[in-house]
Amino acid sequence: MNEELKNVQTINDGEMSEAAGGAGRARWITYTIQRGDTLIKIANRFGVSVANLCQWNAIADPDFIVAGHRLSIYTSR
Repeated sequence: MNEELKNVQTINDGEMSEAAGGAGRARWITYTIQRGDTLIKIANRFGVSVANLCQWNAIADPDFIVAGHRLSIYTSR
């Protein structure tokens, strides 16, 4: 990963809006995959692409993710 990961924040479902801070200010966050999540749902939620999620998290098969695993996401949301 890169230098910006030093400021990674862990967020849960209910804390997303508080942790994301001001609009337009992109930063790295950590998201814990929940049961029923898909990469498409997660990508849409955070305004990123599935391709970026796969690249940032070394995901070889985008159809296979596991609840409880954590994803690093660079987002302004």
